[in-house]
Amino acid sequence: MKSITFNLPPLKERQAVSALASAYCQDRDCAVSTLPHGLHNAVPLVRGVRPIDASALAAAPLRASPLSSSTFTFTLSRVGAVGAAGAGAVLGGVAMLSPAPVSAAALRLQRQLLPDSATAPEEPCEYRDQYSVGDEQNPKTGCSRFCELFHGVAFSNDVSRRVGTISSLLGPTGHYERMSFWTHFLGAFVFAAYAIVRQILVRHDVRLADGLTSAAAWTISAVFLTSSLYHCTAPDLNFAMVTRVLDYAAIYIGITVTTTADIAVATRGFVNVPAQTIVDLPASALILIVFFVWRRSRLPGESTWTKHEITSRSKDGCLLGRGLFSYGHRDLAHIQMRQSTSLLLFGAYFMVVPAAMEVLGHGVARVVLALQVSAFVTVALGMAIDRVFEFPDGNLVEGSMTCLACPNTCGAVLNSHALWHLVAMVSAGLTVASREYALAYS
Repeated sequence: MKSITFNLPPLKERQAVSALASAYCQDRDCAVSTLPHGLHNAVPLVRGVRPIDASALAAAPLRASPLSSSTFTFTLSRVGAVGAAGAGAVLGGVAMLSPAPVSAAALRLQRQLLPDSATAPEEPCEYRDQYSVGDEQNPKTGCSRFCELFHGVAFSNDVSRRVGTISSLLGPTGHYERMSFWTHFLGAFVFAAYAIVRQILVRHDVRLADGLTSAAAWTISAVFLTSSLYHCTAPDLNFAMVTRVLDYAAIYIGITVTTTADIAVATRGFVNVPAQTIVDLPASALILIVFFVWRRSRLPGESTWTKHEITSRSKDGCLLGRGLFSYGHRDLAHIQMRQSTSLLLFGAYFMVVPAAMEVLGHGVARVVLALQVSAFVTVALGMAIDRVFEFPDGNLVEGSMTCLACPNTCGAVLNSHALWHLVAMVSAGLTVASREYALAYS
C-alpha cells in the first residue's frame, strides 16, 4: 500500500460533526440527515484510546452522503515509511472526525493494519490531569490532606491511574506549581538567614531605622514563606481559598513594612516627617486587606475557581501546553485593582525623594535612589512577564525552551509565575542593598 486517500469535510463542518451526537451530510443544499457516527456506540476509552467495536459499527446505518465541492482530499503516502502503527493512528483520527461513510472506511482500513486496535498508542494530545493531587475516589481531609498536597506539589505527584499522555515537560511525577513553591520556599530561608546575621552583626538596632530594617528582612522572609504555602495548597479549592488570602495579606504587609523602613532610612528615623506620611501606608494596606477578605467571604469558591491554560501550539500540533495548565482562584473583575494597588504601595517611597536628597546627601542619595528605581522597575517587569507576556510559557509549549524543564529529575518547569518569583526575589534584594548602603553612610 503506497497511499490512502480520504475525502474530508471542511474544518467548520468537521467541528460540528464532532460536537453533535449525529453526523450531518456534506452537501450544503441537502437537509440535515441523521447519520449516526460509527464511533458513537464504541466501547469506553482504554488508556486514552478508543478501540473498534465491530458489532456497533455493523449496527450503525450507513447511508451514502454526497460530498460537496467544498471538501478536500487527504492523502497518506508512503505508509511503509511511518509504519502500520502510525498509519493506524492517522486512520483512527480520521474516523473520529469524519461522518459515517468516511468513518466506516477508515475503520475498515485500520482493522486491516491493526488487528488489535486496543494496543494502539494513546492520542498524543489527550494529556493526564497532573495538576490535581490525591485520589478523588478516596479524598482526604484536614492535616492528612495538607500533607498529601505538600508531598504532591513539592516532591512527587502520582498520576499513574489517570488516563492520558504524560506531559513531556512535567514528567511522570511532576507538578505545575513545583517550581513556584521551591523558589519562594528557599527564598524565605535566604532572607531569614540574612535577618539573623544582621541582628547578630548590627549592634545598634536601637536606632529606629536599623530596627525597621531588621523587621523588613523578617517580613520579606514571611512573605515568601506564605507564598510557598499558597502554591503548595493551590490544587485544592478549599485550602486555596484561605491560603491565597493569607498570601496577598502578607504581600500588603510586606510592602508596608519594607517601604516604611525605606522611608525611615531615608529620613534618619522620620526626622521632620509628618505623622500622616507615616500612617498612610499601613492604613492603605489595612483597607485593602479588609476589602479582599470581605470579598472572599462573600463569594463562593466555585465562582472564582478557574482554569488557566497555555494556548500556544506545540510543534506536534497539540494545544494547551502539553499538559501545562493550572487551576486557581482568580480576582476576576478586581485583578487590575489588585495589581495597581500593589504597585502604588511599592512606589510610595518616591514621595520622600526630596527629603532623602537633603538628609542623606546627594552622593549617597543618588545610589540609594538608583537601587530603589531598579527594584521598582524589576517588580513591574516581573508582573508584566507573568500577567501580560506569560513568558516563557509559549516557548515551552512550542518546544523551543524545553531546557527550562526537568521532567525526568525534579519534575518542575520554569513557567512564567515561577520566573516572576525569581524576579521578585531580585527586587527584594535590591531594596535590601539600598537600605544597607544608606545605613552604612548615615
